[in-house]
Amino acid sequence: MVQNDVNFISDKEYIRGVIRKSTVSHDHIPEGDPSLKCFPAMSNVQVEFWQNFQANGGKILRCYSRQDRLKYLQMLAQDKQYNVVLNTHNNLSADLEHLQINYINSISVNMPIDAVVALSTCLVARTGSIGFTQPVSRFVSMRNLACDVIVISRLTDVVADMEDAVARNLKFTKDAGIEFITPTPLPKVDGKEMRTLKNPRYILLLLDENRPKNA
Repeated sequence: MVQNDVNFISDKEYIRGVIRKSTVSHDHIPEGDPSLKCFPAMSNVQVEFWQNFQANGGKILRCYSRQDRLKYLQMLAQDKQYNVVLNTHNNLSADLEHLQINYINSISVNMPIDAVVALSTCLVARTGSIGFTQPVSRFVSMRNLACDVIVISRLTDVVADMEDAVARNLKFTKDAGIEFITPTPLPKVDGKEMRTLKNPRYILLLLDENRPKNA
């Protein structure tokens, strides 16, 4: 019995020695370089976002002015016959009132609405995603609200990656909270796109402040 205890103690000391040696010597472990990126740099983040967002199934309508934005909002409301639109930000109220679009500022659980109008201050080129933050929305999540989600943003809000989006959000809002949503292609039945609350259509009214002179 004593012999077994001695052997047990010796085995424990041997294991401890191995652990001490491995923690002291790090020559065989390559150190990571925090400056290295997982993905290659992009030559044009705006073009990359445009391509990836549309490849995911999102729709982009380029606007050069507020008048363009009003024109597209009116076109969508008439074409899709929106009866009730959820307005998620006070800054959008003037546009909706000008166009006489019937909107509400909040909804109860399971209340049916035709579309959501929202602001985004961050677009992610790498994934073609939209970033939503609390300062530009009254809602914890932009998911499962309506079958059509109309997002208003600027081309200058495009960043390369999600980490850039979080850093940008911290800089301007002092809040790390941000929800990223990546559109997914809509399934088709008899050639018609089928929208659902879980898989809505994302329509981006994208303000491009670099209007060509002859446009």
